[in-house]
Amino acid sequence: MSNASIDWIHSRLKFGIKPGLSRIAYLLQELDNPQDKLKTVHIAGTNGKGSTVTFLSNILQQHGLSVGTFTSPYIEIFNERIAINGHFITDQELDDVVGVIKPIVLKMDEDEALSNITEFEILTAIGFYYFNEKSVDIAIIEVGLGGLFDSTNVITPLVSAITTIGLDHQDILGDTLAKIAKEKAGIIKQGVPVVIGSPIGMPDEAYDVIVQVAKLKNAPLYQSSADGRFDLNLHGQYQQENAALAVKLFEQLSETLSLTVDQTKIAQGLKQAFWPARMEALHGYILDGAHNIPAIKRLASEFQGEQKVNILFSALQRKDFHEMIYLLQEIPNVSLTLSTFDYPKSIQESDIADISGVTWLANWQTFFDNPKHADETYLITGSLYFMSQVREFLLKQENR
Repeated sequence: MSNASIDWIHSRLKFGIKPGLSRIAYLLQELDNPQDKLKTVHIAGTNGKGSTVTFLSNILQQHGLSVGTFTSPYIEIFNERIAINGHFITDQELDDVVGVIKPIVLKMDEDEALSNITEFEILTAIGFYYFNEKSVDIAIIEVGLGGLFDSTNVITPLVSAITTIGLDHQDILGDTLAKIAKEKAGIIKQGVPVVIGSPIGMPDEAYDVIVQVAKLKNAPLYQSSADGRFDLNLHGQYQQENAALAVKLFEQLSETLSLTVDQTKIAQGLKQAFWPARMEALHGYILDGAHNIPAIKRLASEFQGEQKVNILFSALQRKDFHEMIYLLQEIPNVSLTLSTFDYPKSIQESDIADISGVTWLANWQTFFDNPKHADETYLITGSLYFMSQVREFLLKQENR
């Protein structure tokens, strides 16, 4: 049954991205505004949102709270985008909520001003409705794209966060760091504290814009540090920074919610946090969904040793994949293999015809036929949709 629900949600994808909050506001009003009954945290940023959500969720769970998480895109199954304490919404629960929302959407389609509500807007409404029905103590809401006009931007959270600012989705958000920062800073609410990521991921140009918006909104501004030394199962320096941001967010929440801060519980929450395809070790391969230039730069900085690095990379054509490929080629002792995958507008061989020094595979699966050498590193990176397919493939191989 739930496949029908998911198929219906996906069928709205053709309406793409439509700026403005009027459609989501109407839908939520028809549902009696569940978002207004929730305590929330709102997280925007170019990279690091999902990892920050999972770190913070785990810390809050360790302190005894029931925590809803709304994230995107999914890596394993659709249901993971809406979860409570790490347990995904079940197929039956999804069916039940869609049963409530679908008639409202069909009615909206008859009104030109409200028609063509998108997949993400519907998913946002499902998340808010579900979390309210389940009476979660707090919901951590990840922005889908940008911030200002994102359908999640209908909440007044207890605290907001902006993880990093980099050039991504420039066709929608703007072609400078300042313009992108202004879009992301659109989630800052009057008088609501905002925590931003470490200076490493927050260029001055972006920082200045966020400071300006925070002042305008009278929102207290805090910045996390880059020198975290946490014991994590999520590897990479950037995960230390995401963990530091989560801890800073928790400190803000603990004041608002009158929670007793327990350093042991914070450490346990950080240690237990897991987020697939973020420097994830799986059967001798490292999977990392670095899907834009800032993320690729950070990833490349992790592989600057003497060891040979064998990389399999794929991306979507809408990304600046040429620049990403050149950055990967600069890694010392790198062997770079490119491929396509089963997703609309994934890169094709003709797209990389002008790039030398790389290998092209028509079928990425054949990359895994080659024997591995113990003294070499094997990294799979690029689009999160690509990571999802590779991860599923590797897990199936394991089950055999």
